[in-house]
Amino acid sequence: MKMVKSLILGTAVAFAATAGAQAADLPVKAKPVSYVKICPQYGPGFYYIPGTDVCLKVGGGILVETGYNARSSIPFMNYGLGGFGAASNYTNWRTIGLLAVDTRQQTSYGTLRTYIYGGLFAVTGQNGLNGTAVNATAAGALGGGNGSAFLYFAFIQFAGFTAGQATSFFDFAPNYMVVANASTPWNWNNLIGYTANFGNGLSASISIEDSTNTNVGRTVAGVATAFGYEVPDIVANIRLNQAWGSAQISAAAKQLRFGGFAGDEWGLAVAGGIEIKTPFTGPGDSLKFQAVWSDGAVEYTGLGQHPFLVAGIVGLTGGAPGTAGVVAVSDANVVAGVITRTEASSFSLQYRHFWTPSLRSSFHAGYTDAYNVSSFGGVQVVQYGHSLAWSPVKDLTLALDVLYTETDVNNVTSDKVVSWFRVTRTY
Repeated sequence: MKMVKSLILGTAVAFAATAGAQAADLPVKAKPVSYVKICPQYGPGFYYIPGTDVCLKVGGGILVETGYNARSSIPFMNYGLGGFGAASNYTNWRTIGLLAVDTRQQTSYGTLRTYIYGGLFAVTGQNGLNGTAVNATAAGALGGGNGSAFLYFAFIQFAGFTAGQATSFFDFAPNYMVVANASTPWNWNNLIGYTANFGNGLSASISIEDSTNTNVGRTVAGVATAFGYEVPDIVANIRLNQAWGSAQISAAAKQLRFGGFAGDEWGLAVAGGIEIKTPFTGPGDSLKFQAVWSDGAVEYTGLGQHPFLVAGIVGLTGGAPGTAGVVAVSDANVVAGVITRTEASSFSLQYRHFWTPSLRSSFHAGYTDAYNVSSFGGVQVVQYGHSLAWSPVKDLTLALDVLYTETDVNNVTSDKVVSWFRVTRTY
């Protein structure tokens, strides 16, 4: 009996040892590993780049646009759709594919950030980005044909400094509407600037900015003259951001060079803006007012081009600065050795109302004028517009804009109504 028990026990031990050995040879299921770690401190969508302490957010979008009566043949107005609005076309189309890459990293000096925003541009009928637009350079056109690669933004921010292509520190707040207007300055420049934050939403900035995109030319003895600059534009602002809204005062100084004609002069622009949240009219509602005065710095009033190249304003563009077939506006003029700077101003009032959380309207009223008796005389632009935007789902927007423009150039009046439809998908 003892022999039988010993045999059974020995067999069981041998079996267990064999099974254990075989089990050791089987593959072991690995524990799940989180290869993408969320980076919550910068908001939704940021993730750590594996193996680094750099947080990354990748986004983008698709814009499909069409404009009606966006042609450029009407006197004194150039609403060519980003440069491909042929004079005979009443409707024009454009599609833009966008990519945004945002990286942020904590350092002993604060957040180090890089931001890139650009994409591909496809048009119908003519060349890609408008080669004759004031801000074509700002939009970064890289190609022609029926499409282009372009770059809206590319900048570095570190320890209060901003360097690269970014929104001008002169500008206050973006336009509520899709289609451009002549009274809201919005320029993208290559710049180097510094912002000091004083707490409680108060900050001050100073920057040096590329003069190219704010140049509408100088005229000498009635002839438009193009030349370079010794000094970039000098821009500064004081800004306040609060729970009720925001306010800003900004100024810009611009060198006006005339070579051997009369030496150099300086143009000046000053702006003030306020945006007030109006929850008593509806959640998300806001009201914005902005005024600009300039002397020898016309583009800072907004009387030029929209950086998206959605539409021109009164066509302060052409082969040579200030010599478009629309309105030959210049920053200054030289006649018999005497310099006369162009004085210009603009006022805009915009209101945005949410009918429902997904349906909103934006209303615009604006006035702009420019005057130089020794050059082009006088230009006045009055505009009224309305934008209706619907977002049926998150990050998808369908917008319809209608803008009425009346332009008076030396008592010759023209008016025009432009309608614009855009479908935008962002992520």
